[in-house]
Amino acid sequence: MRLINTRTLKIHQFHGRTVPLYAILSHTWGDGEVSLQDFHSEAIRASKRGFAKIKNACQEARNQRLEYLWVDTCCIDKTSSAELGEAINSMYKWYQGSAICFAYLEDMAHSPSSSDERGELPEGSLGRLRSGSATRSRLLDPTFKTSRWFTRGWTLQELIAPANVHFYNQAWKKVEEKTNITAELETITGVDEIVLQGASPEEVSVGKRMSWASERDTTRQEDVAYSLFGIFNVNLPLIYGEGEKAFFRLQEEIFRQSDDHTLFAW
Repeated sequence: MRLINTRTLKIHQFHGRTVPLYAILSHTWGDGEVSLQDFHSEAIRASKRGFAKIKNACQEARNQRLEYLWVDTCCIDKTSSAELGEAINSMYKWYQGSAICFAYLEDMAHSPSSSDERGELPEGSLGRLRSGSATRSRLLDPTFKTSRWFTRGWTLQELIAPANVHFYNQAWKKVEEKTNITAELETITGVDEIVLQGASPEEVSVGKRMSWASERDTTRQEDVAYSLFGIFNVNLPLIYGEGEKAFFRLQEEIFRQSDDHTLFAW
């Protein structure tokens, strides 16, 4: 497992029990992401648009007194099909094993006038809370709920696996923590609140778990299946180019391991 030293910005490789405490970044990919090969050149990585979020995530990790950070864009050698396959089959466990996950909502604009990180309520909301009309609602910013982060296939496991998820807007201001808004996240994502509170996904039916992913998109067709390996506790080889056959292989493996017939709904 490769990790970025948050102070030196050097990448180190660890094995087994030698892996230190680390933070992990969850984000949506865009233009100018930094690959492992890019990262080794200070000039090249600095020229990439995606390097800013890596630096900011490193700063947040240091704020949490964590010396290491894992980022999917630059901590995997994607030129190696063997390493990529191992990483995708291990990714759920890597997110699960993190000390903290920074969920960066790049399309959530920072509004200095909002109540975001201070947890303050807008004027007049206290009366609504007392009357019960806003019970359990934290009055989340609408741009939080509509962020692209909630529509991507890979971020589903990145929401579920880590116990500690902090959400940040595009200015890297913390706006919420998963543990504080599990009911609201269930409404946004469909993921059962008990799972967001730490229960194993296996406590929920196969069909329901499939429903969590049904409205999410991936860039490559195969990743619809590959992004669900951890949620179904499945390990399979990657065959990019197989298209929809990847999902059929996933279903076959789930059926081999489980007698939950809700799978047939999908």
